[in-house]
Amino acid sequence: MVIRRKSSRIPSVRRRWRINIPRLSLWAGAVVQVEVFLNTIRLLRGSEILFLCHDQADSDALGASFALAQWLGGTVGVPREPAIHTRRLIEATGMKVVKNPNPEAFESVVVVDAADASQLEPTVPEKFYLIDHHPDNRLVDRAIDALYDPVSSTCQLVFRLLKAAGALPGREASLALAAGILTDTIHFHKGDAESFRTFGELLQTGGVSYEDVKRLYLDDQRRDREVILRAALGSRWVKLGDYNILLSEIRTNIPTFVARALLDLGADMSVVAYEGPEGTEVRMYVREEMASACTLDAVEIMEAVPGVGAGQVWGFRQFAAFRHREAIPSILDHVIETLKSRLVAPRKGVGSGFMLPRG
Repeated sequence: MVIRRKSSRIPSVRRRWRINIPRLSLWAGAVVQVEVFLNTIRLLRGSEILFLCHDQADSDALGASFALAQWLGGTVGVPREPAIHTRRLIEATGMKVVKNPNPEAFESVVVVDAADASQLEPTVPEKFYLIDHHPDNRLVDRAIDALYDPVSSTCQLVFRLLKAAGALPGREASLALAAGILTDTIHFHKGDAESFRTFGELLQTGGVSYEDVKRLYLDDQRRDREVILRAALGSRWVKLGDYNILLSEIRTNIPTFVARALLDLGADMSVVAYEGPEGTEVRMYVREEMASACTLDAVEIMEAVPGVGAGQVWGFRQFAAFRHREAIPSILDHVIETLKSRLVAPRKGVGSGFMLPRG
């Protein structure tokens, strides 16, 4: 975990850079760092605070922001819209989410669960605090003060703060934080030890059951279930070595949700594209096994796709997201061709499923 202190303005020119920070495994050391950030963030109480999530905010972003707002007071905001899968969470907690807030109307802005300024458009603040967990964060050095640790979810970091402050969350905040952890661990298909431990503590602290959290994800809207089924049945299946890649186009703006579902079905990589009035949205997931064996970086692959340079790309090694206001014809074809161009046949003596990066 890293605490940064620096006041600066976000430049308008998009710049891609990475921070390689080793994971801290000692809990005692993490507590010391949390206390440092806590001394800063608790001073914001009583002021007009905006807890600003990334656009298409998921349960991790909203859950973390809601718990912070419950503790310090303030407003939860998203640049345009929250993700469609968060509807039940918003309803269950009574969460109020302000769309397209003006950061300048608030005394303080805390950016929550965002790794790149492009995720905050069109509400990018000039000055902000930051709480985030994404491995490749491009905002941490630009923040006034930041609590940053590349763990499984931002909700874990917020729970650390609340425990250190002696302000354990109530039922609604516990439900929101637990939902955020469940989302970012892909229902515990992945996750560090702290994510499991924190999830259990939240259930106990908030008097929440596992079934209460799971119910937030039981989609009772036939339309969305059909989108997932159609995406699965109509997916383009590409075999590269021993790896299975599923690509699909959908007509409902839930590409992240669908891409995760395809990964759950067994894909080593899933790529889902949506094109509509809002523009083009693409989401890519890569399993750790494939990313490591093939030395792949989802963000680098996405940025190399023809036509993508004009849009916004963010993510980390195993996940990449792309957004552009205009349609990009045959974008899934471009994705698979870009991937193929970066891989070569395995060397002699290496397993058939092990593909090596070109060069």
